Amino acid sequence: MVKYICFCQMTADFLRLPLEERNNWMTDGLEIARKHGLKVIFWGNSMGVREHVVVVFESNGFSDDYMKFQRDWQGLGTPQAGKYIDYSRTVTVF
Repeated sequence: MVKYICFCQMTADFLRLPLEERNNWMTDGLEIARKHGLKVIFWGNSMGVREHVVVVFESNGFSDDYMKFQRDWQGLGTPQAGKYIDYSRTVTVF
């Protein structure tokens, strides 16, 4: 098993969203993760780091699925890129 601990710095646009819309956006993102073969262990607010959100994903092995998921989730290469996630960093745990 491989786990990915992903810290996300959210944009001001995201932070201005009502809580329900934030949750809906996260739920949609977690569905994208499942489509890429990732299991969502948990997500929530982080403490002690600069980023606003932390998500822990799990996969059956090391592959490029996580990178493909990140590309889809953040809308990289599309006009949606950077709309809600300013940047993310990931710690990979084997």
